[in-house]
Amino acid sequence: MHCVSVRRCCCSVAIALVLAATTARGQAPPAIQIFMPNGDRPARELRLTLTRDDGRIETVFTDSKGKFQFTGDLGGIHDYMVTIEGDGQTFDTTTTSIRFLRGSVTYMPVFLNPHKGPPPPPNVVVDMASFDAGVPEDARAAYERATKAVAKGQAEEAIGELKRALSIHPQYVRALNDLGVLYLKLNRLDEAAETLTQASKINKRFYFPRLNLGVVLNRQGKYAEAAEVLGHLYRDSPNVPGLDLTYADALVGASQTQRAKQVLREALSGTSLDRAAQVEAHYKLGMILSREENYADSVAELEKAAKIDPGAANVHLLLGGALMQLKRLPEAERELLRAYELGGVGNAQLLLGQVYLNEQKLEPALHAFEQYLKDVPAAPNAEQVKSIIEKIKAALKQK
Repeated sequence: MHCVSVRRCCCSVAIALVLAATTARGQAPPAIQIFMPNGDRPARELRLTLTRDDGRIETVFTDSKGKFQFTGDLGGIHDYMVTIEGDGQTFDTTTTSIRFLRGSVTYMPVFLNPHKGPPPPPNVVVDMASFDAGVPEDARAAYERATKAVAKGQAEEAIGELKRALSIHPQYVRALNDLGVLYLKLNRLDEAAETLTQASKINKRFYFPRLNLGVVLNRQGKYAEAAEVLGHLYRDSPNVPGLDLTYADALVGASQTQRAKQVLREALSGTSLDRAAQVEAHYKLGMILSREENYADSVAELEKAAKIDPGAANVHLLLGGALMQLKRLPEAERELLRAYELGGVGNAQLLLGQVYLNEQKLEPALHAFEQYLKDVPAAPNAEQVKSIIEKIKAALKQK
């Protein structure tokens, strides 16, 4: 009797947490430095997608020289899959994994993969020089000073120089875009949205402001607006690197899951996605299907992701949760153990506890829940898990 009540109590908690992000614990900020295929530092900010081992996905930007620090709630004891979307011209989408350990400071160089595929369609090629045509020399000089200030971490000075460039040449679309990105990095989202909206109206062929505006609107939780902005861009230039996955995020947030699944499947059916982007697309599609309780199809997508990248801890975590719902408990245990082995993912222990309860294995369940609390002491469901632990202990005493 005790076992039945314990299983029921834990089930909803486990599935809710496998689909939601947990709060990371702070530590000294690790950093990554991006290098171009030839060894040079990038000449502009690069867009990164961070997929954390607990399922949380963030879109962030490096500084103008390719450096990004994991500060604030992005730190903690976690594994990240870092994806840098290719530009379709000089480098291809690149992915790497980072593991954060307690008390450690990580600095990781990441070299971008050289571009190997065919050039993108004409409407996607961006000739930056053409957008600088007609920009006065003093405006360009202010822009260069802003770039140097960003590289030194002098955000306010960079903002001042970008504004100076725009006061000289209000149609300076690159300066507007970079100002919007800088506001985004500073979490000044309203200013970012206003600036990128202005930039996106100047030249539709310069797609960066529209894509970045979608990122900002997603961050603001304005998913319907983001879906509209990105939807227009998707119709105009569906091959823009990184667009399909960002658009899918907006569609999910706007509860347009059918369209989100369609976009992800279109992306997977094409040839533009590299290995890392395929993993992310399968993962996101699997997450949507899990939320719809379509666990069989979710498992199929997540297994594809795991086959492409066996080291993706977050994929094994969600796959284990879906298998558990299908009562395929030995397979669920295998995937969750793999997730924990790869990334020390606390939520894997939470789900393992549920798997063991379903198998009537009380002692392994007890150890799993206790390990979960050790790994995630500040978990929002800590008191509930402690209650489950006490019930298991009581049940063990009755044996």
